[in-house]
Amino acid sequence: MDLESERLERSQLESLTTAELIRHAFAEARLLVKAEVLHAKKELREEVKAARTGGILLGAALVLALCGLAALFVALGLVLPVASALGVLLVGVVILLLAGGLAWMGKKKLPTKPLNHTQERLKADFDMARETLQ
Repeated sequence: MDLESERLERSQLESLTTAELIRHAFAEARLLVKAEVLHAKKELREEVKAARTGGILLGAALVLALCGLAALFVALGLVLPVASALGVLLVGVVILLLAGGLAWMGKKKLPTKPLNHTQERLKADFDMARETLQ
């Protein structure tokens, strides 16, 4: 989609009638809205992809944490009568450490502020429009 508009010089704008100026302003606003929607869609796709990756990592961390917890409970059960539970205990600890690492990586992948760039652009556009209209 081509979003380039016809840029008019100041002298050309001064020679336009009010109706033509209004039409030009609406055309510019329409192009700005289209551009912002395209940017928001692109940013949203990127954030959804990051959230999906983070969710997968957090899900894997949860599964491994449950497995590690199960192994630790087995070790606790075996530690009472027999000393051979040390291997099961060690496996449980390693699985829990791995789950903690995956959870940390998953949390880092989650977006902290949704559509951050779009919000910044909209604020800048709003400020520029307010300055132009004053």
